[in-house]
Amino acid sequence: MTDSPSSTPRSRFVWKAATTLGAVTGMLASQLTGCASTVATEGREGESQPSGTHAMPGGGEGHPGHAVQTRGEGEGAPIEASALATDDIGYLTHLGLIRGHLAVGYSLYDAGLPELAETHMKHPRAEIYRTVEPAFGPRGCGGFGAELTALTNAVVSRQPQSRMAAVYTSLTDAIGQCESRADFRDPTVVTRVIENLLRTGGVEYQIGVIDGRIDNLHEYQDAWGFTQIAGAWARSGAYARSPGAQAVGAQIDVLVQSLQPLWPSLNPGPRVNGEAAQLFGAAGRTEVIGLALSR
Repeated sequence: MTDSPSSTPRSRFVWKAATTLGAVTGMLASQLTGCASTVATEGREGESQPSGTHAMPGGGEGHPGHAVQTRGEGEGAPIEASALATDDIGYLTHLGLIRGHLAVGYSLYDAGLPELAETHMKHPRAEIYRTVEPAFGPRGCGGFGAELTALTNAVVSRQPQSRMAAVYTSLTDAIGQCESRADFRDPTVVTRVIENLLRTGGVEYQIGVIDGRIDNLHEYQDAWGFTQIAGAWARSGAYARSPGAQAVGAQIDVLVQSLQPLWPSLNPGPRVNGEAAQLFGAAGRTEVIGLALSR
């Protein structure tokens, strides 16, 4: 993604890693706005395929896997792994989910919570990578399996933060190269990806928080990660092509930032003041805002 300045999110988190959260999401915005600027994406054929709710393969270690809420050019049919070779919206959504997991894990690790970080660092390969991996060859992307393994090894062996930062950056750079094999400069595509990430975040938050009480900390954290990636996409170069697109991106960014109070901390007490409906509502609002792109 090119021609868009990186921006630092307006974090409202209150915990000992508040500065880390800002740094991580700022890093994400920078990576999304600058990834693979020299890789040409012209000449890609085919439109996004219809998509509906896609249940991710179950992850290891007792984690059930994500019910990924997706919207492509239509609804009602699940995304098949093979379709991700041509479905830019589904493909970028899956990569965004991987980024979301990693953002949470990195923040938790830097906050001195490696045990909580570890599950987020391990799950992308078990849950998501194997689903999207078949699309890499057709898209001309080498994948990033080795980088995922390196990050897992780093967190398991409790490497110092300086080493973790280097491994994390190498991995996210590799993800960026794979993102560049989709039409990441199209604001309509990116808006759909943001909508998907917010909708999936809603599913995760719904599992994580029940009647204001933390019922599943991991899913609560996942919802935060997916929302941060949605915000980073809203600040990406996809919206720089016209004043109208810039206005759409700015509106979506403000909308995503308004969700931040849903997570007073990534490791909160037993209760939080938030509802999944706010994420589902934001996903619907993103769809409505995006309609301006077709006018």
